[in-house]
Amino acid sequence: MMSPEELHTPSVGRRLFGPLAVFTALVLAFCAGFILYPFIAPAIDGLLYDPANQPGLSRQQYVDLSGEIYDTLTRQFYQTLDPDALLKGQVGGLGDPYTELMDPSEAAAFEEQLAGEYVGIGVVISSSKKVDAIEIVRVFSGTPAEEAGLKAGDIIDAIDGKSARGLALEDVSLKVKGKAGTSVSLTVERSGELVTHLIVRRRVELPVVESRFVDGTIGYISVSSFSSGVAEKFARALQDIRLQTVDGLVIDVRDNGGGYLNECLEMLSNFVANGTALWTREAGGQVNPVNVSGKTVPFPTVVLVNGNSASASEIFAAAMQENRTATIVGTTTFGKGLIQRSWNLTGGYVLKVTVQEYLTPNKNVIQNNGLKPDFTVADPTVSTLGRLPEDTQLARAVELIREGSQP
Repeated sequence: MMSPEELHTPSVGRRLFGPLAVFTALVLAFCAGFILYPFIAPAIDGLLYDPANQPGLSRQQYVDLSGEIYDTLTRQFYQTLDPDALLKGQVGGLGDPYTELMDPSEAAAFEEQLAGEYVGIGVVISSSKKVDAIEIVRVFSGTPAEEAGLKAGDIIDAIDGKSARGLALEDVSLKVKGKAGTSVSLTVERSGELVTHLIVRRRVELPVVESRFVDGTIGYISVSSFSSGVAEKFARALQDIRLQTVDGLVIDVRDNGGGYLNECLEMLSNFVANGTALWTREAGGQVNPVNVSGKTVPFPTVVLVNGNSASASEIFAAAMQENRTATIVGTTTFGKGLIQRSWNLTGGYVLKVTVQEYLTPNKNVIQNNGLKPDFTVADPTVSTLGRLPEDTQLARAVELIREGSQP
């Protein structure tokens, strides 16, 4: 499963949506971070729960005991103490992969990436389904990776001369990331042959929205992340398509790990005149609607999803499906249905905490279940994504539009 990179240090009380933990879903461009694709919505002030009502130790008892533990470990532990690891272990004790403490460097990377730019080479990677290695599943245009000749489907064999076979997704990303202006040597396997590329890292702005026509008169818009400014870029792409002869629209959110909730809601407003985008369920069981209103389009729409479509992508696809504004094609989505908020702490640390669950407009559970498409079509090979007729999911979407299929 691919792992999204985290992007921005949110302010206190902001809402976030995102997949698993660091590097367990989409890893964009070998950056260090979509730790779970936290997705930020409008700020909410105040505490959700009264600490006085928490069971067990009082706050003062907890603080005192934590200090005693720290003092004892620094004096008695047989190895050098790592305070960062101790802090992260404290949070990790909750057993929730989405509740996480980011140190200042991780928080800075998070902030940079949510701004829509990062330092890297410009690819999306995933664990290969064919071999015990990491595979490049997308190469962004205008990036160092494209200029070096890397292609979707390349298997990463070695990094700086050392074997990368069998390494975890996180380890590969950490080995490839680095400062702007520095280089990394990647040896990739392609069609049974090994080729080495020397690639210079630089600051890259991700082309998160790409549009064109397929099969003549069918608009196609790919959205790779719900990062900052995506909704505006999408609206421009949609407007350009509507100015021409168009028989239908395909929106591709495959391999999209998520993004800002408000960007997702803005995108939905192009298709949902008045409806519910999702429901949030609080710890006490209270369920509240999040509504959206806007306009519609006069042509059939299909949304493409796969197992790497997560969080905000699942919100978007589910809202389009259950508001009956689009047909969904592909494979069952990732299944990330929990909501986090983040808080800035002392010394540049940022704490993300799972505070809510979200449900689809029809109150279906996404967490661990994912969203089932209306038409299940097996995933094509990564090297054929976006190409007709090889991309069988896109081909089925075109077929449905030509048939005049409506949700």
